[in-house]
Amino acid sequence: MFARLKCELDEFKYTIQTPKARAAALATADQDIDAAKHLVLSMLTLRNTLVPISTLPAEILARIFHLFAFSKQHYSLDLVHVTHVYRRWRQIALDDSTLWTHFSDLSKNKEWIAERLSRARNAPLVVELNGSMGKDAFSLFSPHISHTRELYLHNLFFRVSEIDPEIVRKIGIQKAPVLERFELSVSSISPIDIKHLSGHSFFKGPFPNLRIFCVSQILFPWSLVPRGRLTQLAVTLEKEVLPSVPEVSSHDDWNELIDLLVNCPALEVLTLKKCLPTTLSESSGGQTIHLPRLLWLCLDGSGSRVMNLLKMLKLSSSTMLRLTYRSENTATQEDHLILPILSAHFNDPTPVKFRTLTINLDHVGYVGMAASSLPISPITHTHVIQTDSDAELCLSFHRVFELNDRVDILRRSCNLLFLSNIEFLSISCDILDSSINWSKVFQHCTEVTTVKVYGCGTIGFLQALTASNRADTTACGKGGKKKRSNNGRDAQAQAIFPKLTSLLLEMLDFTDVVPGSGVLYDLVMSAVKRRKAIQTPLTALCIDSCVISERQAKELEKLVPDFRWDHFDGYYGYNLR
Repeated sequence: MFARLKCELDEFKYTIQTPKARAAALATADQDIDAAKHLVLSMLTLRNTLVPISTLPAEILARIFHLFAFSKQHYSLDLVHVTHVYRRWRQIALDDSTLWTHFSDLSKNKEWIAERLSRARNAPLVVELNGSMGKDAFSLFSPHISHTRELYLHNLFFRVSEIDPEIVRKIGIQKAPVLERFELSVSSISPIDIKHLSGHSFFKGPFPNLRIFCVSQILFPWSLVPRGRLTQLAVTLEKEVLPSVPEVSSHDDWNELIDLLVNCPALEVLTLKKCLPTTLSESSGGQTIHLPRLLWLCLDGSGSRVMNLLKMLKLSSSTMLRLTYRSENTATQEDHLILPILSAHFNDPTPVKFRTLTINLDHVGYVGMAASSLPISPITHTHVIQTDSDAELCLSFHRVFELNDRVDILRRSCNLLFLSNIEFLSISCDILDSSINWSKVFQHCTEVTTVKVYGCGTIGFLQALTASNRADTTACGKGGKKKRSNNGRDAQAQAIFPKLTSLLLEMLDFTDVVPGSGVLYDLVMSAVKRRKAIQTPLTALCIDSCVISERQAKELEKLVPDFRWDHFDGYYGYNLR
């Protein structure tokens, strides 16, 4: 080819003496260049067809493109690379409209949005947008609501206590016949009333396919929620609103909420946070709401509101409960009255026997519990133990300011909620109060084999672990007269957890002084020696993120067969040797 070109160039030297001849020669050269380009492209195409991946059927390649596109968190631009590799790949990608149906908040370029919508054609869309999306770009989606399958509108901005009407109005006038999931949240300290939305509705017309409906910081009549086919309903407010506020009158209606739940028997997930109505009428108080398929129930609100709904619900005993009970701080504390309701729930029809319990107790009026029927596997590390995610019951009490009331809730919980079979107990406490009678709280929990303690407030709890079968709370003084011990505990206090074999200590200072026991190190050492002496020794001791010297750790290691220490000998600036 080069030899031919050289020969032709030599001939041109003698034939391009005139402008006309030169133009003809250029035209011939251009034709040869185009032919050469076409030949190269043809050879590249031929080579691509010989690559093994090109022999795959179009359906397989399309499936690969799907896996590539949707394995990315933000795939709007990643998929473009596929169309620039090979002509056949590009055509397969463009022919598959479902590859172009997902829109995330990163799709802010109007031209690119319009191009993707064109490629998606009439395939069901999944649109996820944030308040930072501009109005012009957002308006491109409103004509396509009719074939949108999932719509997420998060953190929409508002001004003058209103949702931006331009954004919502264009949606509110649309029909959504194929919509399956709808989520709406607004960026607002105070909830926004539905009356600010066009048409006093979320969309125009019915929602025959809607399964998931989630709204946050929106006040609306419960009657607007679609009935019948919902499997997930979530309504969340940042704080409970008073019924005296005019805007909440339509939202504060127990009858409408009850009617909604009665007509949604297929619900599998129900979340109602700080949105429950206030006063329950006599006519609706005796109703029963059957939700046989409910797998997850999350309620958050004032105690009376939570109990009013919980009393009416007829659920399977396998339903996982996430309850946040906010004490109304009445003259007579009756926060524990929710416990018999929970006991009846977990006893009907088959009793649930909890095997793990996590407790969090703080000094500002909070009690948290998580109970699960799943057993704990052999401990590999303290951080591995996580029970809340699998717990059938997560129960939180807020604004219970009296310590005695919080301890009483714990004691009643252990008595009423089938906790006598628990094998693993985790307790976190920051209350420095030695008056708590932990032995009384856990007197029925005799099957515990593993205990994890976290925080300085658990020192009193550790003292209860060191008690003998009958606590040595009295001693003989001179002349044989009995005198009370320093800690002032009941003389009949019994040891707790007789089957305890594993102890996990976290975020403790072994130099802390413990009244009547020296320092914490002496208390732990005493517990280890005493259990060994009474033939119920600790077989595992884990120390994590604690202030403890290397010498102290080695002394404990001599007495416990399975001793684990993270070799961290101080925190908050401590460094012991």
